[in-house]
Order: sequence, then C-alpha cells, then structure tokens
Amino acid sequence: MKKYHILTPVIGLVCILLQIGCSDPWDEHARDNEGLTNEPLLERLEKESEASEFMKLLRTSGVDKMLNGNNAYTVFSPENSRVQAVASSLQNDAEALERFVKNHIAVSTHRLNASTDTVRLKMLSGKILDFVNSEIDGAAFAKTDQAGADGIYHIITEVLSPRQSLWEYINEHKDEQQNAFILSLNDYNLHDTAVVEDPEDYYLNNEFLSEIGDVRDETKRFTYFVLNDADFLAEAQQFLPYVNYRNHADSSYAISQYHIAKDMLFDQAYDKDNLPAMLLSRSNVPFPVDRSAISRSVRLSNGWVHFLDRPTLPIPNKLVDIYIEGEEPWGFSTSVTANTFHRVRKDPFGELFTDIMVQNHGVSSLQVAYQTPRMYSTTYDVYWRALNDVQANVFQQQVGIFEFDTRPSEEDPEQEVREPIYEFPYTNVEQNDYNEVYLGEFQLADYNRIVPILRAMGTATHGENTLVLDYLRFVPKLKTN
Repeated sequence: MKKYHILTPVIGLVCILLQIGCSDPWDEHARDNEGLTNEPLLERLEKESEASEFMKLLRTSGVDKMLNGNNAYTVFSPENSRVQAVASSLQNDAEALERFVKNHIAVSTHRLNASTDTVRLKMLSGKILDFVNSEIDGAAFAKTDQAGADGIYHIITEVLSPRQSLWEYINEHKDEQQNAFILSLNDYNLHDTAVVEDPEDYYLNNEFLSEIGDVRDETKRFTYFVLNDADFLAEAQQFLPYVNYRNHADSSYAISQYHIAKDMLFDQAYDKDNLPAMLLSRSNVPFPVDRSAISRSVRLSNGWVHFLDRPTLPIPNKLVDIYIEGEEPWGFSTSVTANTFHRVRKDPFGELFTDIMVQNHGVSSLQVAYQTPRMYSTTYDVYWRALNDVQANVFQQQVGIFEFDTRPSEEDPEQEVREPIYEFPYTNVEQNDYNEVYLGEFQLADYNRIVPILRAMGTATHGENTLVLDYLRFVPKLKTN
C-alpha cells in the first residue's frame, strides 16, 4: 500500500501535465466549428454583398437545393465582378451552368489552408482542386472562414471554371493527328493479345489508357506533350523499322504511332517554367526537356499539355534495356519445386538482390522459361548475371531465345512447339563472380514478345546441372541503315 501512496502525487502531476500539454479531441472539434451559428449557410451567403452574383447563378442552376442542411459544404464564392465577366456565357447552357456552380462547392468544411501542404478538394463537379498557400486552384482569398450552421464559405478573387481532364482534352482536339490516333484505339486493338471488350469499361480496351495511363482519372496528375501533325507522322515513319509486325504494313505503322504517342505521357503535372531538364515517361523512356521547343501550354484539371514545335526525343532514348528477373520464371520443363530456391544475396557494394537457384534436381537439360514484353525488331546484345557462390565447382548453363507464338509440331501436328530464334553456347558460371557476363547478340526480325529459356547441362549429375540466374539484360541496338 505504501507504494501507491508514494506514486499518487506523481500520477497527479502527470495528469496535470497531460492536461496542459495535450488537447482534448472535443476541444479540437469545437475549434474547427468555432464561429458556427444556427443560421444556415445559404442565408449567410444571401447577406454577403460580394456573393450576390454567384448566388444568382446558384439559384438558377438549382444546385442550391443540394445545400439543404443535411450535409456540410464549403462554398468558394468569386467576387461579383469576376462572376459577371463569365455569367453571359453560361446563360443558355444549363449543363455548363450547373457544372460551373458545382466547381465552387466542396463537401465538408475546409478552412483557409495557409501551409505549403497541398490539400486536394473534390468539388461537386467531380473535379479535384489544389488548396494550398492561401489559394484554391490559383485563386486568392478576399474573405475567409465565414461560418454557417451547415458549412462555411470563402470569397475568392477568381472564378473556378471547370477545366477539362486530359482525356476530355484529347477528345475535343481529335483534329490533331496524335490525339486522333489515341482515340482510334477505342475501336482498334493494336495487338492480337489485347484484352477483349470490357462491357464494364469500354474505354479500357484503348491500349493507351490500359497500358500507359488512364488519363480520365481526376485524382492523378499528368504532363502530356503533343507533336504537330507533320512531326508526329514523320516520327512514326522513322521508327517503323523497329516495329515490323508480321510484315503487315498497316499494323506496323499503327504500332509505330503508338510508340511515339506512349512516350509523351508523364506522371506529375509540370507547367512550362517548372519542367525538369529530364523526365522519365510512364513507359520508362528518358525524355530530355527542351523548353524552347514548347510553343504553347494548356492547363487541365489533372495536368498540363505542352505543344512541341519540333521533336525532342531521339530514337536511342526509346531503345531502353529490358531486364528479365531470374526469380520470376514463367514455367519449368519439369516440376522441381523442392529443389528451387529464391535467394537473397548481397553484392560487393552492399546492394541486396534476389536470384533463383535450381540445384541437385536430377533432371537432364532442365529448362526454365521466361517471357518478355513486346520487343522491337532489331539486334540485341544479351548479358546475364549469375552467381555461383555455394558450389566448389564451375558449371555451365545455356540461354536460348524462342518465339512467343507456338506452332504445330511437324512430328505431331496436335502438339504445339516454339521455334528457336537463337541459342547461345553453353557458358561457364564462374565461382563468386558478381559481374555481368556478355553472352552475344541475336537479331529479332519481328516486333513481338519472346521466350528466353535457361537450360542446364545434359546430365543428371548433381552439381553439374545446376541453374542460377539473377537477371538477363537485353540491350537493343540502333539500326544503321
């Protein structure tokens, strides 16, 4: 009992300190609602002289019926003079008027944000506006944090006209060749392996949206470059030798256009003044930024469009290396699960990596198959990194390159086989060698996926038929003619 009497003053002191240093959640709630009155938000707005013009539009649009006290809202009301400047353009378009008014109203209450942290507000229009540094979508505040019983309002110095999303912009500017091509993918699949029509989302059959970026998404931010028509078509023609698709001229040209357009989309929204010197496209292509080539720019609800008056992406930048990770096989010629190990290793520089080792499996010429993304029709240098760090002997393994598409076997027409493209010779896997090893080169005549196969020695002897692989690296070469 004596212990408890001794600790009681300490506990009391702690409680006092907690009361002083920590705020009660209910106190925080009360502060957030400080200044709220029993007067409805709309009635407060009606008495605000600088909101009179916006209130006219609010009533005319019918959006005022949504502000019925059942939910809390924040209204960003532009000054009268700013509303008057755009009101005439909305008089004969009820849909545009409603969208305009809704773009000034957000669900819940949002007080002035004076910090550098961007808060993204979803407006009733469906658009998402940036609220940061005492501005909403670039508009400053003339009067702030005016509270009503069911929300608050601010007076702002500019209207918040709803901007188009990137997808809406592309659709409205279909006269530009680059945009027209992207829209053509709504109805035309580039590849035989494209997804079948999705009744839930028709547009996701568009390979630009599904494979590069869903630019309809208002929650994301994009930067998109547009080439003028002559440059877009010329670039597609120049890149055509790298996308020979089954010797079909029309399909090859469409795929070439796709590879020009896909490298023009980037994550994050950059205005012209804040563009970095180098961007990495969503298709993983390094893009050198030349601001002097930008003739004009358009701000969107989810990003920026910049128009280029000349091409700025050299072909060598588009020919990015392709890595195939050893620990991510597509399949095995024989099941050897008990003898397959995914290992975590550390290289001499302290970098961790994961590889695959198949050891003591007892299978002659065991094969591990991989698959690649679609690869350009050009010549490739091939490297591997394969770490032999647990055996006392050097062993050999081989890489073969096979077609992705299967064909009926000549011996048994009901059996499908993959035709070889090129097979590298068996190569030593030296002990404790962390370096890349150059295997050689092969030529890919057709734009397609391929199946690299890692093959063990033709023996069942343990230690001699081991397979190990960190990665394969395919380096596409620039065509010289």
